[in-house]
Amino acid sequence: ARFVARTVDTDQKHMPEILKRAHAHRGASFVEIYQNCIVFNDGVFADFTDKKAAPDRQLRAEHGHRLVFGPNGEKGLRLNRDKVAIEIVTIGENGITADDILVHDETDALLAQMLVTLDGPDAPVVVGVIYCNPVDTYDAGVARQVEKAKSAKPNADMKELLFAGSTWTVD
Repeated sequence: ARFVARTVDTDQKHMPEILKRAHAHRGASFVEIYQNCIVFNDGVFADFTDKKAAPDRQLRAEHGHRLVFGPNGEKGLRLNRDKVAIEIVTIGENGITADDILVHDETDALLAQMLVTLDGPDAPVVVGVIYCNPVDTYDAGVARQVEKAKSAKPNADMKELLFAGSTWTVD
């Protein structure tokens, strides 16, 4: 899919925004919705969807914004260049500043892969548009190529093309 996003079923402002973006995207879209089932699996996502837990356990990814979370936005994600991995840091500790925190780029496939595979007891669950590749769909590209060919030779004749140049008969 060229559009990947996550949201929570109880977030009545966030979920419609995500679904509208997915619908507007030209191409395949995948939206993971964390949805509680009160009959068979009640509370399965409460560790990050509960109102008290969400600030510490949920990170809202927005294109062009820093990847921060926590009740006051004091935690963030930084790229550990030695391990080529994302690490969780606290702004203001060990010389970490806001400038050290990654800025979300929803067109970066590698960053998207790192965000969806974050794991661990302190790792936040990333919600929002994680990846969005804005390139044309295959059919739009083909249509543009056909139009370009037609405009290059507007008076082209298929019969003339078929009988032009060398031809042969296979017996």
